[in-house]
Amino acid sequence: MKRSGKLLAFLLVSTLIAVAALSAEAKKKEVTFWYFHTGHEEEFMVSLADAYNKLNPDVVIKPEQIPQAEYMNGTKLTTAFASNKGPDVFLISPGDFLKYVNSGIAMDLTPYFTKPIRDDFLPSSLDAVTVNGSIRAVPFEIELLGLYYDKDILKAAGIEPPKTWDELVAATKKLTTATRPGLILPADQGYYQNFVWYPFLWQTGANVVDVKNKKGSFEGKGVESALKLWGDLFNAGAAKKLNGQPTDPLVADGTAPMQVVGTWVIANLERDYATKNIGVVPLPIPTDGKNATCAGGWKFMVNSKSANRDAAAKFIMWALAQNVEKPLEWCTQVKFAYSPRKSVIEAGKDIYNKGLRSTFTKDIYPTAIGEPRYPAEVVTIVGDALQSVIFSNTDPKAAAATANDKINKYLKTFKGSM
Repeated sequence: MKRSGKLLAFLLVSTLIAVAALSAEAKKKEVTFWYFHTGHEEEFMVSLADAYNKLNPDVVIKPEQIPQAEYMNGTKLTTAFASNKGPDVFLISPGDFLKYVNSGIAMDLTPYFTKPIRDDFLPSSLDAVTVNGSIRAVPFEIELLGLYYDKDILKAAGIEPPKTWDELVAATKKLTTATRPGLILPADQGYYQNFVWYPFLWQTGANVVDVKNKKGSFEGKGVESALKLWGDLFNAGAAKKLNGQPTDPLVADGTAPMQVVGTWVIANLERDYATKNIGVVPLPIPTDGKNATCAGGWKFMVNSKSANRDAAAKFIMWALAQNVEKPLEWCTQVKFAYSPRKSVIEAGKDIYNKGLRSTFTKDIYPTAIGEPRYPAEVVTIVGDALQSVIFSNTDPKAAAATANDKINKYLKTFKGSM
């Protein structure tokens, strides 16, 4: 009887412990976190969740990888939010930023930005995520574009790295063969294609929208020449179809000897293509034009309709605005990007002049212009103009006029913030 009683007591205590554990688990605040990264970048995103979960036993961050094509150019996010099944935390580009602000999905994070946190961020980075005085996302990287090239192939062809548009077109044509394009640009429509094209537009002094007056400025010789340039480059041999993503370091795997792509590929080049002789130069400019590159970078956003939005906000503030080690790891080890935080820049200052980074730091970073956060409809209109010139050989002047007319018609009825 004594042994049976002890066994019964043991079973009762074990049951109570199990019930308590289940109850504690059920009380955890679950935060879903969507991202599109793969490889080392995906490992980093998962590590953010793991590290935070260990520090905060009352919260469980649940990361989920969404295929890049679905995330960037598909309808995965918009469909999820339309059916009230959107993630609690998600990444957003400047090209889609306003879509989620004006639809009420982007949570106001202003209360979480204490003065010390605000002071640590570059003012321009916070301005890019602020609408009517409210901070609607947390920036965590600044990515710039350059022209990467295979030094050995260009040398063998007797070609110097292009400095002008004319030289870029000529080099693309000369380097194109029956089995290989001469240049990689993003051919598929979407905000990444616009992101890569904007610097060429800005080099002429032109722009898409007069934001202050909410009026289209997509007209004139500058716009027409920038559209024509891309038409000329694709006609000269830039790849219209790719096996990989245009964001990958295709210049190093034999796909093409030149590629316009961003700072993010440098770490990959050093890890996986250390034997390749790759160089980088500023984007070529037109005659009498000015150097320009686009300063992009993804932001973390919190779903304002989330039941656990406070827990979600605290997670991204810890990961991106308070922690130094994790942002430093992202910007200097996982990939290369400039941090929007002064403390992270200071902690990683030695890396900014290492290898290919030195060209970006010395020659490209000073010419950076922030990626615009136009409404999604404007992004689409610009993309339509590019596609018509690239694939239908539409006259650039006609493409610009059609696009500007559409932009003005849309902005007349646009009621959201810009």
